[in-house]
Amino acid sequence: MPIRTRTIRRLRRRVNPVRCIAVLAFVILMLSWIGFVLIRTPTVIFPPAAPVSLVTVYVTDYGYHSRLTLPEPDGSLIQYTYGDWRYFALKQQNLTSGLAALLLPTPATLGRRQYENFESLRQSLGSNWQAVLHSVPVAATSVTRLVDRLDRRYQRNLQTEVVHPDSGLSFVQDDQVYTLVHNSNHELVEWLEALGCRVEGFVTWPNFEVESAN
Repeated sequence: MPIRTRTIRRLRRRVNPVRCIAVLAFVILMLSWIGFVLIRTPTVIFPPAAPVSLVTVYVTDYGYHSRLTLPEPDGSLIQYTYGDWRYFALKQQNLTSGLAALLLPTPATLGRRQYENFESLRQSLGSNWQAVLHSVPVAATSVTRLVDRLDRRYQRNLQTEVVHPDSGLSFVQDDQVYTLVHNSNHELVEWLEALGCRVEGFVTWPNFEVESAN
């Protein structure tokens, strides 16, 4: 019998298919458990310690997607959001677009919506609003700077604007790229950091909580 054939047979005897399947199942189970723990672990927002001229911004946490709502000087609110251009803005919400948004770098969108006041924001979220809306105290000057920055970013691509009358949201194609490691939640964390907040936890699929300033 050739040496190579004997070697292959010995290797086959050493490899136990049942044991391989058991190891693979264990690895899948452990990865699933780690993923579950990460998803369920709170993503904690720490507001700035002593904001000057305190105002409140609002994080809307839908579990898989989040938005930031900022106050304006006239008492109205402006909400900003970030997502995949085709899936979110163009509403191409099929399996192909969904998988592409999840697995591939794709064109991004910056969206926004105006609210007359806090009551209109609350009403838009329905009776369960307290479960998804988080209040974060920050400095008024940081809000002014962020609103100005996001408005200029939105205006840069105004020619691509798409309006959704049913939701009140409008979208423009953004200069950034949407990926799994830079989705709406990562973008929101960057906005919060621009407001002087610190954020700790699993951002890709967050479960936001706000740490008391005290």
